[in-house]
Amino acid sequence: MMTKKTEFTREELYDLVWSKPVTHIAKEYGISDSGIRKICKNYNIPLPKSGYWSKVKHNKKVVKKKLLKQEGNPKIILSITNPLLYKGNHPLSKLALRKSEIISCQELKLTVPTTLSKPHKFTKVTKEYNKQSKANKVQRNRRIAKYDNLKVLSIWVSAGLYPRALRIMDTLIILFEQRGHKVLNESETKVVIRGQSYSIRISEKNRRVKREIKYSWDSYDLEPTGKLSFKIDHFYTIKEWTDGKTKKLEDRLVDILAWLEIRGETDEQEAIEREIRNKKQEEIRKKNEELQKLQDAEFSKFECLLHTANRWHKAQYLRSYIQEFEQYAINTNTLDTEKEEWISWAKEKADWYDPLIEKEVEFLKEIDRDTLKPREKSKW
Repeated sequence: MMTKKTEFTREELYDLVWSKPVTHIAKEYGISDSGIRKICKNYNIPLPKSGYWSKVKHNKKVVKKKLLKQEGNPKIILSITNPLLYKGNHPLSKLALRKSEIISCQELKLTVPTTLSKPHKFTKVTKEYNKQSKANKVQRNRRIAKYDNLKVLSIWVSAGLYPRALRIMDTLIILFEQRGHKVLNESETKVVIRGQSYSIRISEKNRRVKREIKYSWDSYDLEPTGKLSFKIDHFYTIKEWTDGKTKKLEDRLVDILAWLEIRGETDEQEAIEREIRNKKQEEIRKKNEELQKLQDAEFSKFECLLHTANRWHKAQYLRSYIQEFEQYAINTNTLDTEKEEWISWAKEKADWYDPLIEKEVEFLKEIDRDTLKPREKSKW
């Protein structure tokens, strides 16, 4: 597949727009026709007027406008501005270009052989397991079968299709490795592309066949169709290729490889962007957490200040009361030894409670000044 020219001089683009309708060019390049008209206007390139191509079709006389000369020789790029319109079918789509690049690699083995001459090590293990299963009349079990600490390839087909499926899988895993991708074969067969892991398997398509029974409910059996299917799983099935009427699975190797590589690149980019988002969110979370800690610490300090001030205020309140009590006793000539001892005791307790003094009192050592309750004793 040849890559379509995308870089033009003014003269080359002029020749192009006068060689076919702008709508045809737009479709070929995946660009809107208004986009091409805008480019031509920017570079002073004349376009055929309405009805020009109809006259050409009917062999009527037409007038071709001349391209006026101007200074400089700018390079004009026609790039795909709306690839979703044409997806993989467009010759300049990412998928089509990747297929072209794969096909151009002469060292790649893109044809499934009729026989296995130099099979991959995973294929050898699978082939040996299949042989042993037949000898022992044991059904293949993709989950637990082991030979030389390796496991069999993920191939789930009837016996008649097994050799063909094995050849296709062997060709694909060799292609993956030739393209620099890693193939794993543990509990299931996986290919790792750009750090992204995808489960791959070949299975046989089945169709539901209704049973002939006498009961009131319907019952069905799964009947093999003889058609192979290649599936890619990434937490769930994301893509499948199946034998068609004209195109068999063997003819889809380039499609599979190109699609997987592009998907790997896309998923890698999404993983990078996701990691960046997660990192930013984690940074925001940590900042918020640190801010919350600072706010909590600030509020805790304020609560302590307020509580300490309350204690000081209460201590002053106690001293005022004690002073009033003493003055009243003096004024009424009732101050005796008992009251003097009480006044001395009360002043000591005010000093014990005052946060600026906190005088030690023997019988109040186990009392918390803030709660005025006994301190909790350690269990240890």
